[in-house]
Amino acid sequence: MAKTRRRITRREIKEDRFIVWLFEAGEFLRENIQPILIGVAVVIIAVSAGYLWSNQRTNNLLAAGKLLAPGQTAMQLERYEDAIPIFDRVISEFDGTPIAMEATIQLAKAYFFTGEITGARNSYVKYVDNYGGDDKFYTISAKAGIAACDEQTGKFLDAATSYLELANDDTDSFLYPKFLLDAGRCFQAADQLDRAKELYEKILTSHETTRYARDAKIALTTF
Repeated sequence: MAKTRRRITRREIKEDRFIVWLFEAGEFLRENIQPILIGVAVVIIAVSAGYLWSNQRTNNLLAAGKLLAPGQTAMQLERYEDAIPIFDRVISEFDGTPIAMEATIQLAKAYFFTGEITGARNSYVKYVDNYGGDDKFYTISAKAGIAACDEQTGKFLDAATSYLELANDDTDSFLYPKFLLDAGRCFQAADQLDRAKELYEKILTSHETTRYARDAKIALTTF
């Protein structure tokens, strides 16, 4: 219609299309009024429910955030014992939310810093099981935390294996030489000296300009 010989304004085009639409809509309504009314009612109910659910979810997240904040402050002030019950409550009351995800990883750290290694490991495992993959950085942190807990309890071979897996998961990461060093340290503690030496030398070869290369060089002098 816009390309007829007579020039037609955009306004006219819109008006014509609107009139045609009204006519067609009127015919359609007369033939389908009952199912349409039912459909409209369903949509209104669905939208209302979605709105209420969205508002409720937002309110829950705000409440969880307010509850989490004192725990984060306690962590910053190194009052880890005070932070533990706060994070526990957040997890209990808001399980499955992003705030509970944050609280779970923070609870693991609080346990670790207070020397409650079993509690720390359990929380790290819970994070990986429930939220692993939701946040890449936190997932790496949780897996490294599990390895650190195993190292603290003398499970050096388990810890070494976990650190090495973390390293191999992303060889381009800036954490790659760190995890190699951690794995080497644990292999050495587990008397797997050849594997430890191999990792130390790998750091010296591929990451010679990092501080981890210095630490690896020092470690090699202990053989």
